[in-house]
Amino acid sequence: MKYNASPIGIYAFFAALTWLAIAFLTHGFWGTEGFFYDLPNKRMPFGRFFLFYTIAFALYSFAVVKIKSIPAGRRNLVIVLAGAFVFRLILIPSIPVHENDIYRYIWDGKILTNGINPYKYPPMVAGIKPAHNESQADFEKLKSIRDENPKFYRRISYKDVPTIYPPLTQAVFSVSTLAAPGSVWFMKFLFVLFDMGVIFLICGVLKLLKQNPLYAIIYAWNPLVLKEFANSGHYDALAICCVTAAVYLGLKKKYHFSSVCLGLGVLSKFYPLIFMPFFILKKQYSAFFICLAVIVLGYFPFYLWGETDLLSIFTGLGIYAHKWAINGFVFELINSLLLTLGKNFYILSKIICACIFVAIWLLIYSSKRDIIEKMFWSVTALFLLSPVGDPWYYCWMIPFLCIYRNYSLIALSYLLILSYFEFTRDFGAFRLGEFEIDNLLLLQYIPFYLFFLIESWFGRKRGPAES
Repeated sequence: MKYNASPIGIYAFFAALTWLAIAFLTHGFWGTEGFFYDLPNKRMPFGRFFLFYTIAFALYSFAVVKIKSIPAGRRNLVIVLAGAFVFRLILIPSIPVHENDIYRYIWDGKILTNGINPYKYPPMVAGIKPAHNESQADFEKLKSIRDENPKFYRRISYKDVPTIYPPLTQAVFSVSTLAAPGSVWFMKFLFVLFDMGVIFLICGVLKLLKQNPLYAIIYAWNPLVLKEFANSGHYDALAICCVTAAVYLGLKKKYHFSSVCLGLGVLSKFYPLIFMPFFILKKQYSAFFICLAVIVLGYFPFYLWGETDLLSIFTGLGIYAHKWAINGFVFELINSLLLTLGKNFYILSKIICACIFVAIWLLIYSSKRDIIEKMFWSVTALFLLSPVGDPWYYCWMIPFLCIYRNYSLIALSYLLILSYFEFTRDFGAFRLGEFEIDNLLLLQYIPFYLFFLIESWFGRKRGPAES
């Protein structure tokens, strides 16, 4: 009997080879030292990584386009799921490319498992003589944790900032520490499990919407998702998993369980807060308050622990909101325009972006779109208007692209990888009189916005009506 190879299987085979090459390249680039900000990053040949990433994205694009004409049989779905798992498995041992957040995760996990409230002390205080005798034991523990692995401690960025990570992520960091102390691989493996959970949930959502479950490939094989979670080890997969579970349970009209999942999402990352009012829109008032209760209960033990007040718990978040700004196109555009007036309007630029988002969110909230589509456009607006446009934040919206096939937004998941060139070379800035904006931002966002306008004009957006 003749065996006919599935086109998706062929794409999966070549994609696996590409990711295998990328995994080997990361070791060749960074050796045993790995990446962190004290290293001379300009010597790191990110260009070669970008070349292989481009190949991976090309294979991914062909597969996404091909999916429409492939029957939604079990065989092809197994290939999509197996491919997703294999790609991630290949990347777990790879060295994080221009990322070092995972070392802070390891630090926080060790802090919590050693009986110290992670919101109480920033890493830089490790070993410093305490101001009060009652803190002596904590500081001795902090010093001991620092000395366990000085290399990892050195790789932590922003040592003067208390942790920003919410309680559920702290719990996962601690589980990783208890199971495999100080292991980067194991922590990435945990996030990959949540990432795979997202994929299975997307398949369930697509089936409930009577859409082809093979469209889960848009998330499952997305190179940015693979790079940010399986390679870089960002924990956002946990929050995305909670939000996707909330969507799935909401479609099944299990609103109370959905609200618990959304509350856990907020306890993982703050962005799901923008989805909470949609329970009120559905007149699920009890679900809204259950979600709120989950969030309060998640933070309450940390509030009681070690005389830590609310200000201490959210100090890191406050510093983040006030000082962080990177790769946010709209923010940089507004800030650059205001700078032509001769003053620094940094905070005003953030306020303007926040006001624009609130206005857009209110329009979305009051529109006649279905709830899932409102969630999609809300998180899209949040990312595009945020002063912080870190590429892994963009992964928040990719599950929704499995339902609403907006190809300009899929293309943006490729363009955002260009932001990592910031570490290796200077692309200069575009200047027009007093106006100035980084060319690296223009390279990422101008093609996207042009594509987005063209796609919107010709009505090529796909929705849940399409099966």
